[in-house]
Amino acid sequence: MDTNQKKSGIPEGIDPLVDGVVRFRAFISKNGGTVAAFLVAVLVAAGGVLVYNLLRESQIRKAQELFGVGILDYNADRFDTALESFTQAAGKYKGTPQGTMSAFMAGSIYLQQNNVDQAVTWFETAVGGAESGFVKGQALEGLAAAYEEKGDNAAAIRSLEKALRDKSAAHRRSAIRWKLALLNKDNAAAASRYCKELIADTLAAQYRQKAENLLASVNAAK
Repeated sequence: MDTNQKKSGIPEGIDPLVDGVVRFRAFISKNGGTVAAFLVAVLVAAGGVLVYNLLRESQIRKAQELFGVGILDYNADRFDTALESFTQAAGKYKGTPQGTMSAFMAGSIYLQQNNVDQAVTWFETAVGGAESGFVKGQALEGLAAAYEEKGDNAAAIRSLEKALRDKSAAHRRSAIRWKLALLNKDNAAAASRYCKELIADTLAAQYRQKAENLLASVNAAK
């Protein structure tokens, strides 16, 4: 007899593969209920993931359609009609990137129409929405513009400070710092800090002279 067979407990002359099949059948026979329950659980979990993915794809597709219609109306200056599509997409599909973009577009239109309360509402929706490229940073800037229009400079500054820290607005940091310097004109320390950051930034050449002039003005007023 093969010593390996002796150690494994397999009788001489029995094929190990056949023995394994026999043992597996015996295990299934003994534990059939447990195995069946496990398989059902696996199938339910897999089915749940599949259903979620299908629903997600459906939501994204519907949001894309509404956003596309809104953009067509926006480009044709049909702003009120565009708002219907954007607000519907942002409200029903706010968990999608297209929902976030729609909220931003709605806020932008309302700001153009000087309806700052609605602009604030939809920019805030965009800020809290799903990731969508640069949209969050742009929405924070839009929110700051709406608050400034309302005369709430403190809220505008808070929004711009958040935008300055947000990675999605990295390409806008020079412009945001300049706007913060202007909004902080009554706060010499903050205005000076932002001006100095602009002067030291090699990528902010277009703001350097403006920052130097504002810094000189702030220092002269001390």
